[in-house]
Amino acid sequence: MTRFWPGSALLAALCFGVYANSFSGSFHYDDFHSLADNPHIRSLANLPAFFTDPAMFSADLEKKMYRPLVLVSYALNYGLGGYAVEGYHLVNLLLHLGCSLLVWRVGMRLVGEGAWLAGLLFAVHPLCSEPVNYLSSRSETLAALGYLGALLAHLKAGKGRQYRALSLGAFALALLSKEMALTLPLALWLVDRRGGERHPLRHYLGHLIIACLYVGVLLANRFLGDSLATPVHSFWAQGWTQAKALAYYLRLAWMPQALNVEHQFFLSPGPEPAAVLALALALSLGLLAWRGRSTLPGLVAAWSVVVLLPVLAMPLNMLVNERRLYLVVAGLCWLVGWAARGRVRILLLLLVPLGAALTWNRNEVWRDELSLWRDARAKAPDMYRVQTNLGKALQLSGDAQGALAAYQEALRLDERHGDAYNNVATILHQQGRLDEAITWYHKAIERYPQHEEIYQNLADAHSKKGELDQAVAMYQKALELDPENGAAWNNCGQTLYEAGRLGEAEVAFQKAAALLPQQAEPHNNLGNLYSRLGRPEEAVAHYLQALEHRPAEEVQVRLNLALALREAHQYEAAASAFAQVLERDPGQNRARAEWAEMLAGAGRHGEALPLFEESVGRDPRYARGWYGLARSAEALGRPAQAVGAYRSFLALWTAQDGRALLARQRLAALEAGR
Repeated sequence: MTRFWPGSALLAALCFGVYANSFSGSFHYDDFHSLADNPHIRSLANLPAFFTDPAMFSADLEKKMYRPLVLVSYALNYGLGGYAVEGYHLVNLLLHLGCSLLVWRVGMRLVGEGAWLAGLLFAVHPLCSEPVNYLSSRSETLAALGYLGALLAHLKAGKGRQYRALSLGAFALALLSKEMALTLPLALWLVDRRGGERHPLRHYLGHLIIACLYVGVLLANRFLGDSLATPVHSFWAQGWTQAKALAYYLRLAWMPQALNVEHQFFLSPGPEPAAVLALALALSLGLLAWRGRSTLPGLVAAWSVVVLLPVLAMPLNMLVNERRLYLVVAGLCWLVGWAARGRVRILLLLLVPLGAALTWNRNEVWRDELSLWRDARAKAPDMYRVQTNLGKALQLSGDAQGALAAYQEALRLDERHGDAYNNVATILHQQGRLDEAITWYHKAIERYPQHEEIYQNLADAHSKKGELDQAVAMYQKALELDPENGAAWNNCGQTLYEAGRLGEAEVAFQKAAALLPQQAEPHNNLGNLYSRLGRPEEAVAHYLQALEHRPAEEVQVRLNLALALREAHQYEAAASAFAQVLERDPGQNRARAEWAEMLAGAGRHGEALPLFEESVGRDPRYARGWYGLARSAEALGRPAQAVGAYRSFLALWTAQDGRALLARQRLAALEAGR
């Protein structure tokens, strides 16, 4: 495996074989807000904005991140295959294959011939299964690809300036994927020191400049400032917790069993015994690494700490997770390759099929949300997020009772969070238990007063109860929190429209149309509004804009367009629009009757009569069709047909209105004349 192409083919075959059962896996956890529900990735026109606006990362404004290269990859995936999950999994696997190749090629410079084993073991290591199966972990593999690529090019820099440029370019790409790549200059220095090379600071100046520029971008777009402004826990607690995490990671890396999407691992607010012992272990290993800094074990120990530095220092919601160990696993694989000598090599080679079997089984767990979170609950039943995410999975599967039980368990574990209250409320909402739902929404708001989605849900509940003013007030609160939410503006506009507050509804729909330029619904709503206001020309313009964006209710929009064109006295265009409605849905009797009535009103009864006949032929109980048929038949001098149609109409029409009175008068006159 020292030759590139045979070795690459072997690694590719191994990766695709081990992950063959991963392609049918679904979206998970953060995939929904950052990918499946993220409208920004659905247009390649947004690519430039990905590099300037962290809010583009998510459909949820509170979860903004600056990872533009990840968004570019999502947008390209979506452009090629929509939300077909196989395409996303293929890209994730190709990225992992690229990282496996780089682990092998970097290893050739660090450990020599044992690098072939390092590459194989990295390809199948169970700890790498999360970054491959979890689509949102693409940030990890993309950053690692740039990180390892920059390291390899740096090690080859003596062969020409082009390698130095490649190293700088790969570093930039890594940073645009995930902020953890900031540690690369320190990692390069460590690798050089182990190789006996002592370079002055200017040797790393290019990488340091790129790192400083990147930090400047994070400051300019406020991502870094906002992240540091509201730490999830104190830096003191972070220090003790992550001291404990180092020991936990060490165990996970060498014994990758009982893997989990969320481990049962708790915050250490101070120097509790477990944290103190872990810190003592970490310091001891650090001392050994320092004493053996010129050896590969010392380098791997230092490498592991360096690549983990960002998550060790920065307080995060998730205290530990497996994907953070992706580059740590690379170091461990180099260490195994370094140790692979003589008969030991055969024994260590057995790690490859063992790792492959564990990874294959882990892929099965990642098959869907239910299997993932049921597995998590079995291993970490006391974790709040495990119970809430299991509840969501059960809720999506249609098991409302199971979901409620999971949410109640989550609240038993920790009642401080608002998402479980909101999720209970949505189940009650869907079941039509609106008063109970509203109570639970208010409990959620008490805990998450800045979460605009809860206000939207509460507004919808009030709207369904007919409490339109309360609904508008809740939508307005949501829009105070997120004024760029086009869907909220649209929903608020619909509620204002129902409440008869048409001027305010017009403003809301116009804002929605400006914020959602690729969506049809705001334009359709504006068309309905202008039709109601008696402004048919404006209604026509907006219906046409709605149709440009392929609305889900295309037939209804075309019918609305036809009616607006008729009101604007554009009769030929209206006839064409009615015909298009019937072409798409021949069962649309209202469109047929409206078209026929327009023709009859213009005295074109010969054209109207077949349309009325078809309408009652399709639905013999369609009173409106019988009335129109009677009127046109009478106008064309067909009294017998008119009499039968009037009788059918009166048998079906129960309202005592002017139409019924006229029908009786004409029927009596025709029968008297007969």
